[in-house]
Amino acid sequence: MNDLPLTGLDGQNPLAFLAALGLLRVLDESIPAERPRPRLYFDEGGATTAHLVSELTVGELYELILKDAAGPRGEAALSLAYNKEGTRADARSEGAIADLKPPPSVARAFLLELAARGVDRRDADLGAAFFSELITDHNGNTKPTALHFTAGQQKFLEMVSELRRNLQQAHLEEALFGPWRGEDPLPSLSWDSTVARQYALRAVNPSSEKRGSVAGANWLAVIGLSYFEVNARGDRLVTAGVEGGWKSSVFRWPVWTPPCTRREISGLLRGAAHQLRAPQRAALGISQVFECAITRSDQGGYGGFSPAAPV
Repeated sequence: MNDLPLTGLDGQNPLAFLAALGLLRVLDESIPAERPRPRLYFDEGGATTAHLVSELTVGELYELILKDAAGPRGEAALSLAYNKEGTRADARSEGAIADLKPPPSVARAFLLELAARGVDRRDADLGAAFFSELITDHNGNTKPTALHFTAGQQKFLEMVSELRRNLQQAHLEEALFGPWRGEDPLPSLSWDSTVARQYALRAVNPSSEKRGSVAGANWLAVIGLSYFEVNARGDRLVTAGVEGGWKSSVFRWPVWTPPCTRREISGLLRGAAHQLRAPQRAALGISQVFECAITRSDQGGYGGFSPAAPV
């Protein structure tokens, strides 16, 4: 087994953390069942660099990620589109809206379709991380995950589709091994807590502005989103790892030192690690817990993360 430091993925950055989770899922689903499962862990201390433990070479790593992005896995979940009339639409058709705010009836039918697929669990997990048809916003549309930071002319699934279509090895090299230049013209989903400009707090509508992206990290982070499902709690939508209201919430996540499989990590993320005492964290292999405040524009649309801090 190879222990590969992913020097571009710092567990203190939510974008890098989500990307590391997405990478592990891609590899776990791509490697034959009889081969050892890939594992993920983070350095202990200041750097918190992600490490991948697997039989794969770096070249095989790139090959599997690109093959996965070009394949059908997760495609059903990412192809959701609807129109202003409130019905499903082909994402390529004129006027189609490829976002996470469909009418509840469209959301319900969509989630049922994904659950019925059975074979591809990623579709169902992504759908469960997008929204619940039981909770709506003030416009009567389905309310999306608290990690939905796009608004206005920015459409989440449209941006994801652009990332997927244009993904190249160079994007993965930058994302996994750095340094992050953040100069790519492909979309950014605003999950990078190290970006200096707080778009969510700007007076000018940022939808028409072009900013640089770490495209490979953004694409893998979309897959990483599948670890953070949403649930209806009363009249509120609750996103795993997030506490608080739509405009005043905090995202928290742990990092760990023992190499863990995807299933082990899924279980770990379901717990409230920030509430554990030091001996309990140590027993689970959790070295640190980080948090980022979620900032949003006055209208509650454009979002972003504040710099991360340890809990």
